Amino acid sequence: MANPSLITEENKKVAPKLVYLLKRLLDEWMGKKLCRINEPGFNSAHLPLFMTIGKSGISNNELAAKMNVTKQATSKIVKELEAINMLKSEKSPDDARVVMLHYTTQGETFYHHLKNQVLDLEAQYKKVVGSKNYDIAIDVMLKLVQFHEEHNCIEKN
Repeated sequence: MANPSLITEENKKVAPKLVYLLKRLLDEWMGKKLCRINEPGFNSAHLPLFMTIGKSGISNNELAAKMNVTKQATSKIVKELEAINMLKSEKSPDDARVVMLHYTTQGETFYHHLKNQVLDLEAQYKKVVGSKNYDIAIDVMLKLVQFHEEHNCIEKN
């Protein structure tokens, strides 16, 4: 019979489980710390796209590509963010076929609030694991994301 403490130790290091737990805990943190405090209509599903827009703006196509989601998915969230006065859509001055997304004044203020909260969380993470380990963890996550993006592209062809 296997040693129960070894099984428990092995189960702690199952990557999908850890990713699931971290995502769930981050979602809870976002819901409590970021989304509900200042902007009740803003939710954690909005956060990745909202933060990707950036202060200079972005087209819906670029946003979809950066987030690796469909244009329809970004359009849905953009409409929700426009409804709560976080974003505005404007035709590009360079190409009338392209719609650019920009923060409203309220959206830009909220963007800075969110960015400060995320930077604070990152600082707390660095205190827990050290700056070097945190940077390594981010690099590892980026490589894993890249692996899955490439792997999914191969399977689609």
